[in-house]
Amino acid sequence: MQSSCVYRECMRNHAAKLGSYAIDGCLEYSQSVTGDLCAACGCHRSYHRRVDVVSSSQITRTRFPFTSLRRVKQLARLKWKTAEERNKNAEEEEDDTEETSTEEKMTVQRRAKSKFTAEQREAMKDYAAKLGWTLKDKRAIREEIRVFCEGIGVSRYHFKTWVNNNKKFYH
Repeated sequence: MQSSCVYRECMRNHAAKLGSYAIDGCLEYSQSVTGDLCAACGCHRSYHRRVDVVSSSQITRTRFPFTSLRRVKQLARLKWKTAEERNKNAEEEEDDTEETSTEEKMTVQRRAKSKFTAEQREAMKDYAAKLGWTLKDKRAIREEIRVFCEGIGVSRYHFKTWVNNNKKFYH
């Protein structure tokens, strides 16, 4: 969308060197023969207030069908469901006899929370204490961490997250 602009009153502070504020009263930029200088006040065009003018033919009004940010996020999550889940939902919807809106049919599934056994938590606590409750700059023992995680049945990602979430309680 291309818009034209109009330059209005001069905003140049002529008394800035004196420590006060004074403008010359030029109410609108007048194009001079020399180029970008105002014919009325002699200031450069950039000192004048710029007003963008958009023609009515360029204005397009778009109405968004969303009523809230929560609704937008729900639709985004629904978009990324796998094809199997969509097919499963479609089969269940065919079984329904009553008519319902798509908003009522849509359900947002939350990520499953990781659960650890008491033995896993105790092992992670001991190993994290050995590492100093940080995994930064531990590239040298990355293989050792991987072996430890495999030994207790936890992924390295879940171990790292557990350490970051629990270091304030145990450290």
